[in-house]
Amino acid sequence: MSLLATDNRIVMSQPPAREEVEQMVQRVHEIGPLLREQAVVADRQRLLPQASVEALEQIGAWDISTLKRYGGYEGGAQMLFEVARTIGYYDPSAAWCVVISNGSVMLTNRYEDAVLDEVFANGPIRSASIFAQPQGTAVPDGQGWRIKGKWPFASNSNHSHWALGILYIKRSAEDPDTSRVGFVFMRRDEFEIQDTWYTIGMRGSGSNTMIVEDLWVPHNRVITFEALMGMDPEREAQETFGRRLTPHLTMSTTIQAPSVGAAYAGFDYTAGLANKRGITYTHYTKQSDSGAFVQNLGATSIKIDGARLLLERSAAAIDRAASGHEPMPLEQRARHRAGIGHAGHELVAAMNELCWLHGTAAFAENSVLGRMWRDVNTGTRHASITAPMGYELHGNAITETPFISTKL
Repeated sequence: MSLLATDNRIVMSQPPAREEVEQMVQRVHEIGPLLREQAVVADRQRLLPQASVEALEQIGAWDISTLKRYGGYEGGAQMLFEVARTIGYYDPSAAWCVVISNGSVMLTNRYEDAVLDEVFANGPIRSASIFAQPQGTAVPDGQGWRIKGKWPFASNSNHSHWALGILYIKRSAEDPDTSRVGFVFMRRDEFEIQDTWYTIGMRGSGSNTMIVEDLWVPHNRVITFEALMGMDPEREAQETFGRRLTPHLTMSTTIQAPSVGAAYAGFDYTAGLANKRGITYTHYTKQSDSGAFVQNLGATSIKIDGARLLLERSAAAIDRAASGHEPMPLEQRARHRAGIGHAGHELVAAMNELCWLHGTAAFAENSVLGRMWRDVNTGTRHASITAPMGYELHGNAITETPFISTKL
């Protein structure tokens, strides 16, 4: 549903129809063979190949979070989760980049219209962002800001058109105050990328380091943490759907999607060979003849399903809240954060079990299962979705003790 606001800007009251989501999921399956083939290249070169970037662009995967008024889908958490989960089945790193790009655009949507009109003048963009800990400074300089910063783990930064970096907003270069936190929005030609992403998993995400030494940006390119991450837009009845999405919970929910897709791919790989592989040091010529193997395979399938359902619950709640005019209560956010963390815990357990079931061959360098195992074990360790923090946040809500983090 949409309506035309008084300034002739399209305002969406709800996320895209289910039919639109299903159509994009189908388009992902159509390019799936290419993504799966390029996943090997991405893992080797530690960067998403251009062929994957272009294929994802052709199906609109980079455009999910861009507001409808700028040619995007203005999709919510459910659309991004479903599409990224499907991409993750073929290449978890590609799915990770799609989530980070769309999540970064979702954050950018909180900027004022003048900034968005410039950024999206030619339609949807690819983006990157770092929003965990401040890694730079913004100092007043005339009608703008002087920026210096170094932001590691910037997934998709190589393929981005713009990027967000979290920093301290200073009153002067000598100001020791670190209480004012915000973000700077930078064009790709305004920051350098240092090749620092050497990991065992999610290697194709190209999560390198963005560096700025002495950059001047206009005043409206720096925004406070509260303006970008706060609840005020979620309370605004006349605001468009894409600006009412709760930022932290949306990012936390959807960033697990690549690992869900990878787990399903790992499961299908293992189950698909069960009638062809034997079990070493036993009389079983087929793994599927073993009752223990079959039972554990079934249990693993349910672990993955359970993780997916927890994340789908969170995504649905996010979209419902954004379709209304009341922010989701903190207690509910904390419960979902626990579910998100638990989902990651279960996905890791499922992948570990699949490797036990498949055997040592899973750890060959060219093993599909081994790569999925590496990607899931890396992706689920993202700081915003770890299970222990999610459990404690939920426990805070239950016991009415202070939340250990305000990033809900």
